[in-house]
Amino acid sequence: MDKEIKPVTALLIILLFVAPIAVRYWAGGEHALAKVGVYFLQEDARGQLSLQADRLLVSMADHGAHEEVFDFTPFMNTPGTADIMGNIAYFANNNVLLRLGSADYGPDSYLSLASSPNADAEALRRRLSDTSSSPAPLLRCDLKSKRCQNFHSIQAPWRYRVYIDTTNDNVYLTEGTTHKVRAFSDTGQALGSIEQGMLFPKRIRPYKDGLYLVDTNHRSLHFLNKASHFSDTKHQLKFERDTEDNRRWLLDAVYFDTQWWLILAGDGMRNTALYRANEDGKILSKIPLSPAAEPFDLLVYQGHLLVSDLHSGAVYQLSQHGELINTIHSPAIANYFAELAASRAYYQNIIHLCHLALGLFLVCGIASATIIARRHRQANPKVRYDPSALPAYLNPRQALYQPSANPESVYSLKETAMSNFLISNIEIIPGKKVTQHLGLVMGSTVRAKHAGKDFMAGLKNIFGGELGGYTELLSEARTEATERMTEQAKAIGGNAVINVRYSTSSITAGASEILAYGTAVFLEDK
Repeated sequence: MDKEIKPVTALLIILLFVAPIAVRYWAGGEHALAKVGVYFLQEDARGQLSLQADRLLVSMADHGAHEEVFDFTPFMNTPGTADIMGNIAYFANNNVLLRLGSADYGPDSYLSLASSPNADAEALRRRLSDTSSSPAPLLRCDLKSKRCQNFHSIQAPWRYRVYIDTTNDNVYLTEGTTHKVRAFSDTGQALGSIEQGMLFPKRIRPYKDGLYLVDTNHRSLHFLNKASHFSDTKHQLKFERDTEDNRRWLLDAVYFDTQWWLILAGDGMRNTALYRANEDGKILSKIPLSPAAEPFDLLVYQGHLLVSDLHSGAVYQLSQHGELINTIHSPAIANYFAELAASRAYYQNIIHLCHLALGLFLVCGIASATIIARRHRQANPKVRYDPSALPAYLNPRQALYQPSANPESVYSLKETAMSNFLISNIEIIPGKKVTQHLGLVMGSTVRAKHAGKDFMAGLKNIFGGELGGYTELLSEARTEATERMTEQAKAIGGNAVINVRYSTSSITAGASEILAYGTAVFLEDK
């Protein structure tokens, strides 16, 4: 039975197996991006509620009766997807400050397989794919004219938070990936910085006559002296952790009605929940929200506590006791969440199809291998070794093979039974004489087992035992090499090969070459 696989067939099999894996990798990256990254709450300079979901900014007036929607994607000089991983802050004239980049700046650059046709942009994408903390410029944008310009030469990493003091337009910037806090005037002059003592700082907010900073990993608040531009720190407040649900990372905190309201997250910054704590940092209670809610940001607005939900896009309005008063919905935000949910479901279906294709391919491969192995065993039954039995082709009394009158016909016949063709590793055969010396003949083959046999051999290397797959491999290779040597001897008119030798060498891992060679002769009985 011919078990050889053509290279083209092998290549097609490999492509069929690799294609679902490649599509699964691509769909997995797109699926990871098809969700809302940030959902901030802000009060603008006019006192209106502002909602920010990624690149979308919605300003709500008349208690949500009217809303203005700003999409910052068209603001970019290069077409692409805006990537805003920090909050948008308002100046006193209602201009906004944000870090605005394309896929060349943010996580799209290392989660997407797409490349940019622009050489400079592609070089930047490759450079930024090595780190998530690469900076991009801060922009000051006029919402009325829809024009943006660089905010001096200040840059920020893609994980940042910003607060603007509207009394003097001083800018306070926290850099989550570099663990720094910096302060700038409205003219871009550096006022001060803190570069140690905190890990992954988040929000910076006003508190009485100063500021406080949310320190995520230390689960604490740093109270800062705004007048001294961070030259001294007033004190630090550390909160307890939720030992029951193992939430220990502090994402946000606001002071409301003589208590601190916190958002704590579990490992991976997931499984967020809202808590209430006293002024000493002791957790008082967990505030119940909807079962699937993912609280993300807090804001004290018009005497109520607002909580943004990263799962549904809703904003919960709570009383000072944590009771739900109202749920605020923005049509624009709801549409944005729905679009991303549909996109996420689309890529999830592609992932499922890839898993199904890989599963079917694996099942079909196992079934095909089983069928081929069964046919091979039927075509090549194993013969139990009998030490007393002498192979026919080693018996000197066996009638000698008579060459065909038409030597070319032997090429069309593959005689697997060498019953009357004598093969010996000695030069003199008792009872026979050499009448013709025909020359050197040889036969060789290179054989390899499939990956399944290699895997099983690897297990045997660990636990010990005979490598049955490789034993069969060498046996088949010797038989094939001997047959080819014999056919070559028959083709030149011989009926025996004497002084036979075997040589073996390793071509590559799991593949072996066997070379059989000897002297073709014509023997007759004495």
